Amino acid sequence: MAIYTDYIAAAIMYNLQILPESLMTGILILAIVLANQALLAMAAGAAGTQLLTGAVGRIIMRMSGDGVPASSMDMCSTGFVGKSWERLLGTGAATFSPRAPSVYMATIGFFVGYGLALQTLYKEEIDAKVMSRSSLMTTAIISVLLLITAFVFRIASGCESVIGAVGGAALGLALGYLGCIALGYATDRRATNLWGIPLLRDRINAGSALYICPKDD
Repeated sequence: MAIYTDYIAAAIMYNLQILPESLMTGILILAIVLANQALLAMAAGAAGTQLLTGAVGRIIMRMSGDGVPASSMDMCSTGFVGKSWERLLGTGAATFSPRAPSVYMATIGFFVGYGLALQTLYKEEIDAKVMSRSSLMTTAIISVLLLITAFVFRIASGCESVIGAVGGAALGLALGYLGCIALGYATDRRATNLWGIPLLRDRINAGSALYICPKDD
């Protein structure tokens, strides 16, 4: 049991602790290496979600007056959420309030909401079997399970209240889903095309352009 407790369980808990920044950093590196604007937009959206959720939390703490300092060394602290943003913005030590939405859960919720929105945006391609419906469904199920796992971890570790975790997850899901839909329609789905697949509308428009109506004599 010592091996499980000291190594396996500790590794699992640590990876859950840094899950938001692991996802953001991985996506950002891939966006740079692959020169993929869709991945870059997703990473930027996640960062924006963290900033907005943190701002909402600070407003709630000022109104309720129940914010307490959070240790930067415990299991509740994460790189971007617990330390980096606070240092970057110069807001001092991180604080915790049971009523404030969880930045951790909002980040995970953002990615889940973004993924669900992609299936709505690219419904034409999915229906035409350009993309595998079963694979996307599996991905959606895994994403929801990841959100549930993150929720259980934060509650069990005492890092969040139920209200804060649910509020953060709901805010992140809404921002991810609506943000992806808005970006997709604003850019004709090009800035959200993570897979780089050919879009059916482009094919149809290209075929129409090649057709020349005969002129009457």
